[in-house]
Amino acid sequence: MEEPRRELHLFFAVENSTAVILYRAKSSLYRLISWDTKGDTFFLGQWIKTRVFEPACAVSADGKYFVYSAMHRGTPDVFTALSIAPYFTALEFKTGLTSFDAGGYFVDKDTVTFHHTMSDGGTIQLDCGLRQDTDWKNWSHCRNAKDAGISYHEQIALRESVQSKRGKITSLLDCYECVGSKLFRKTAEGLELLLDCSFMQFEAIKAPYDGCSPVRPERWHSGSP
Repeated sequence: MEEPRRELHLFFAVENSTAVILYRAKSSLYRLISWDTKGDTFFLGQWIKTRVFEPACAVSADGKYFVYSAMHRGTPDVFTALSIAPYFTALEFKTGLTSFDAGGYFVDKDTVTFHHTMSDGGTIQLDCGLRQDTDWKNWSHCRNAKDAGISYHEQIALRESVQSKRGKITSLLDCYECVGSKLFRKTAEGLELLLDCSFMQFEAIKAPYDGCSPVRPERWHSGSP
């Protein structure tokens, strides 16, 4: 039997030593893991049984919150959710999306933006305490540069900035290497093994907080409060 393709995706908080690992055990089984990079301690979080879209994920600047998009099981739809790492239990949830309008990232420590809520502006106060910025300019990096009113070079710079805000910080990513389910630190002597997820088996884990109802209010559909 062919072994499943295992992957580790790393997201680094910009304000502290926190990181979040998205572990792909197989095509429809993922786990979140919190990682303190200063002491290399790991906290094993929740599993989710569906396909998660890594390019649509992001960690907040302080490492507390995580945005992810995934297939809504039993439907052809994609959903985007906001959770507290390392849990998938949603604080905010919107389904009925496509892979094109899925995803989000953190404009700053206290502000999140979602691709599906682009509008002419406006800030919404979410129940979890974060603000939601609906300004379409937050997504100029993935629009046609001419339509967004920016140059090609400005758009490239925006894409690099958004990648860092997602937690994909090149200077930190370059310090580590992921090989399948194993995480290594690069050293002068070679690769130092930090984490091996290959032994992990699915288990039901309850988040230490209450999630939201899958049916969200209309504020998730537009820029109006």
